[in-house]
Amino acid sequence: MEVLFRRNGWGGREPRPRPELWWRCQRCGWLGCQNLPGERLSPMRRLDGDEAVCFFCGEDESNVAGDPWEEDGELRDWVVCLTCGTSNTRRLGRAPRDGAGPD
Repeated sequence: MEVLFRRNGWGGREPRPRPELWWRCQRCGWLGCQNLPGERLSPMRRLDGDEAVCFFCGEDESNVAGDPWEEDGELRDWVVCLTCGTSNTRRLGRAPRDGAGPD
């Protein structure tokens, strides 16, 4: 699978392919991303509802997100649009004190 375009080509540059390697199981629809060849695949989850709509190109059911992580006392994740390729880190709220993931 290839996520073709990266919209944040600043300075008037044309969109270009994203640098990661993308994998999708044809049978079950599982989706994963690999930052560098040989690295472990990172699972990506499909988002539902309003979160699934890309806030850059407007395509419905195109946003996927990686596993959340904690940074500066907040939970964050990485969202990628499978249509236009734009990605963004988003804040999910305060990190739980017990180390559990988001609800």
